[in-house]
Amino acid sequence: MHKGYPKKVIVLSLLSFVVIALALPTPSLASDPFETSCAKVGSQKLENRDLYTCLKIGTVQKWKFTDDGTASFMPFQISGPTWNEIAEQREAEIKAAELLRIQREAEAKAAKAAAEIPKIAGLTIGKLLWSDDFIGSKGSSINSKNWSARNCHRTPGSFGGGACFDAEVVYYAPSAIALDGSADGAAVISTNRVTGLLPSDAGKCLSSYCVFTSGRFDTHGKVAFQYGFIEARIKMPAGSGNHPAFWMLGDNINQVGWPLSGEMDITEIRGNDPRTATSATHFSTIYSANTCCTNHRYLVNELDVGADVTVDFHTYAVAWLPNSISYYVDGKLISTTTPAQVGGHWSFNDKFFLIVNNAVNASFSGSWQNLFSSQMTIDWVRSYQLNGVGEVFTK
Repeated sequence: MHKGYPKKVIVLSLLSFVVIALALPTPSLASDPFETSCAKVGSQKLENRDLYTCLKIGTVQKWKFTDDGTASFMPFQISGPTWNEIAEQREAEIKAAELLRIQREAEAKAAKAAAEIPKIAGLTIGKLLWSDDFIGSKGSSINSKNWSARNCHRTPGSFGGGACFDAEVVYYAPSAIALDGSADGAAVISTNRVTGLLPSDAGKCLSSYCVFTSGRFDTHGKVAFQYGFIEARIKMPAGSGNHPAFWMLGDNINQVGWPLSGEMDITEIRGNDPRTATSATHFSTIYSANTCCTNHRYLVNELDVGADVTVDFHTYAVAWLPNSISYYVDGKLISTTTPAQVGGHWSFNDKFFLIVNNAVNASFSGSWQNLFSSQMTIDWVRSYQLNGVGEVFTK
């Protein structure tokens, strides 16, 4: 028998790698099955150069050192979980811990949102009705219970969701939208110049040509709003040509068409003028379903924010009541629209849905020739009661 090795049985897990070492002591078995264990191996003579196998998770083996100085082994079954089952269990525990972390962060942020009710002169903002704080693992998708990531389309009779009509030189792709994974949470729309193959989920180009991929998502068919104070905290994308927007369309748009559905542009930013916020109310001058566009009118106003909105986060909101629509940036009033100003059909007593997107549009936001990439970061979106009214409808 090889000197220093009594007859014994050693139980190890198989299989990682083999090393040859000179005069090494035999390591003891690892107590943790995820650590490495080593033992002499054979079916060969163990002479001056000792052969070792270092083993990790794998098939359980019985190793036996014999009197003639050789080592041999054979598999055998043991009760309880296998190493693979233990590994799967540990992986499941890690995933469960990550989900618990995300849940706790979301709950903490929701509690913070409920406590941080905006205070604006002349408005009585009440309880939090709905929010999305975009908590989740880095690179994961936005909450599909609240939002749909869209490709654009121009399907006759289908105006909601991803319907696009502007001269946007972008392919919209759901993969351009992802959570940033931070503790506070945020959704990021990445806009990139196309330099190779398009993403597999990219939609059609609806302009004469398209140069960028970007993202667009909305609550249509999932969450609808009727009155209230609706606000988002956003860091806008930098660069001429960017056309980011936070806006709303009538939930009945597929039934009555646009502009009879109504449209509230809570904010739009011109990439070539990032210190100015624009808001607009679009409406129909007559009650005529699926008629466009001689009946289309809009009221638009601007506000000098006093800062470059691509450098830091700012809040953009609509205070929506049965007989008025008011737009705000950082609590500062941009404008108010009333039925008397519209002078036609008032479409703003019905349910609406939210849209967030970044387009690239030279006619609105300046030349995009020097634009290659940008990011629009949405920290949160919230809806509160306002002056005692406001409802949120979820499906």
